[in-house]
Amino acid sequence: MNNFLELDLKHFIQSPTFEVGGQKWYIGMYPRGDKYSTDCLSLYLYPDVSDELQLESKKVAVMTLSILDQKNGKHFTRTSGLWVCGQGWGWPNFLGLKKLKDPSGGYVVGSSCVVKADLTIVGSSNDG
Repeated sequence: MNNFLELDLKHFIQSPTFEVGGQKWYIGMYPRGDKYSTDCLSLYLYPDVSDELQLESKKVAVMTLSILDQKNGKHFTRTSGLWVCGQGWGWPNFLGLKKLKDPSGGYVVGSSCVVKADLTIVGSSNDG
């Protein structure tokens, strides 16, 4: 995400969509936290609701979201348990803003913040 420090930090930001397991997804971010947090980056993964046909068969997945350390290679990562992907899931308090913006952490370099999603589809809620 370019221009991270210049973003309107009170609003929701959506990544471009990407496809995993025949389903479209996107990362959602509240750079200063959502209604459940303060002074934290809130980070979520969502199925693309415009892809209604795929949503009928809800995927069961495990996901990992990471903020990449662009200097030291020590990424900040959180992993979910099993998740039925009918709606978004993530962390309202993913990472404190003080730690995120600390130059020694390498999470924001210049004005760039890199977010990575790893998603493993383990089944479908229709598998019985």
